[in-house]
Amino acid sequence: MTQIDKLLALVQAPVEIKPHLHFFYRKEEIELIVSLERKKLPVNEIAGCMQISVEEAADLLESSYRRFLIDKEIKEERVLYGAGDFYDRLGYCAMFENYHLLPRKLRRFLHAWCYGEYLKRHNYFKTVLNGEPAYDHCHNDLVLLLEELEEMIEAAPVIRLLPCDCKMIADKCGHSREVCLWFSPDMIAERTRGRELGRELTRDAALELARSWDREGLIHTGGPFDWREKGPGVVCNCCACCCFPLRAAQELGTRGKWPYSRYVARHDPALCRHCGLCTGRCQFKAFTMEKAAASTGSREKRKVLFKPELCWGCGLCAQTCPEKAITMVPIPDRVDQKRWKNGAC
Repeated sequence: MTQIDKLLALVQAPVEIKPHLHFFYRKEEIELIVSLERKKLPVNEIAGCMQISVEEAADLLESSYRRFLIDKEIKEERVLYGAGDFYDRLGYCAMFENYHLLPRKLRRFLHAWCYGEYLKRHNYFKTVLNGEPAYDHCHNDLVLLLEELEEMIEAAPVIRLLPCDCKMIADKCGHSREVCLWFSPDMIAERTRGRELGRELTRDAALELARSWDREGLIHTGGPFDWREKGPGVVCNCCACCCFPLRAAQELGTRGKWPYSRYVARHDPALCRHCGLCTGRCQFKAFTMEKAAASTGSREKRKVLFKPELCWGCGLCAQTCPEKAITMVPIPDRVDQKRWKNGAC
């Protein structure tokens, strides 16, 4: 087996990247990962395996760690390094490196591969289908209203803006890509510290961005579900065509349970002018225009139709309705966070 074949096997990468391996891994990084095999070793042992100085090994490990090539852990007061996998490497590359320069055909393949890996690696969907998810282990826990996102921003000790890996990898629409907000210092991993991985925002700048994403029609999802007690963590501003959690929820039928919906739209036909703005905002076809014309005042217009069973509770429709004919109302027992934490849904 060649060194490259060993690398692909060790990092669980598809063979399709082989002609473009240099794009993801440098020569010295390949040698590092192959020398580690599946072991986790301290820096001095790695230096011995590679026949380089401890200082050279430490520099290589640090740069490789920040590029999501190497993982590290502390065990018995020792820092140990092991090979990372290609799934994490791909996410980092898509967000922070020149991923868009890869051939489109390869990017389309990697998108399908990555989405398939995502479904394999997250058992939340299966758990939801069989009962209740372990919400304290979920990501994109809650579907949030804009005012809730604003409340999170006001409470956050730190605000950091990063690109969305789903959007960068899927590349299926023209929506904004830099849309992930990290709020908690504990949630901001060591790898994401520094200007090279995202940028820090003031509260005013974050609030302005959140409102612009809402106007753009992006759905706010995040958590943790008990963030008012523990502090806000991460919020992504998603579209249903790129976001892996939203796409999986649509395909597998977990709407409302994960990501978790606590509100549903209420449509008042008496106030509605049937302008259709809500139909352009709803990504799940809860609001549509009827095919036949209906009389509205002195003009002939198609009528807005609403199917609450298709609503995800994101509030985009209510935000855009000029007549306030749409309001968001709580789903019974779903706004109470403690009941939800105990499994009531």
